[in-house]
Amino acid sequence: MDRRTFLSLASAAVVPALGARTRLQGRIETLTEFGAGAGTGSRIRVWLPPGHDERNLVHRTLYMLDGQYAFADDSDGTNFRADRRVQRLMATGTIEPTIIVAIDHLEDERFLQYMPQTIYERGDSGVRATVEREMARLGAASLVSADFVLFLETRLKPYIEARYQTSGDRLDTAIFGASMAGVMAGALFVEAPRMFGRGACMSPNWAIYDERMIDHPALASLWAAYFKQLGAPEGRRLWLDHGTEMMDAGMAPHQRSIAKSLEDLDWRRGCNLQTRVYDAGHAFAQTATQMDDVLAWLLA
Repeated sequence: MDRRTFLSLASAAVVPALGARTRLQGRIETLTEFGAGAGTGSRIRVWLPPGHDERNLVHRTLYMLDGQYAFADDSDGTNFRADRRVQRLMATGTIEPTIIVAIDHLEDERFLQYMPQTIYERGDSGVRATVEREMARLGAASLVSADFVLFLETRLKPYIEARYQTSGDRLDTAIFGASMAGVMAGALFVEAPRMFGRGACMSPNWAIYDERMIDHPALASLWAAYFKQLGAPEGRRLWLDHGTEMMDAGMAPHQRSIAKSLEDLDWRRGCNLQTRVYDAGHAFAQTATQMDDVLAWLLA
């Protein structure tokens, strides 16, 4: 047998194996309909669980910010492994059938995309100065977070629901983010209430720390008032967590303030509201600690 014949037979043998692996792990589709630009992101990918096309199931949808780090093969292993985790939780019946929409952040403009415009406008002079300092560093005249909210609500979500087997109900639609993306996940939960009925904020930078790590005392009450806009829970779920180390230690008063404002509106811990504190550091440093907890509770 010559080398060419051998390689041809070997290739033919590998194809079914790869196809079987894809079926077992689901598949990832990259959407080409949405390009880079203010409020969108450089790439949007959709993970479809095994059997999505064969079974007539209506799926929940998990939208993930910082989509570059969503899936098991992303970023040289520094990622949330959300595809593998969701697949495992689905297989055990812990969560409902779910697809994942991973939205990359804007290259070099993550802060502009994830700093809520509303908080900037309502903030005191210290908060506004911190935001403006970061905008100046990036050479930007304005934030693009309001554009991002509008894009998700009017363009991306309708597209996903038209193309895939998903429920359009807000109680079947979740938003997740970590660090500054955790702040934006909270903002989307508040500002797009018809879109998201489930939200998770992992290690969110409620303090809006910049490199100076300065506390803004008025922010805790500002966040509390902001989340009060949610009103009664009406079946919704919100997860809040932070660590005890690094910058996460400064998030404690903000998380307590937000939780208290929601409890006053009859959000019940364990039912509509989950607050956790982990003996760990910030965001990616602790994803192995709580990511399974987040997904199991959020998507149950």
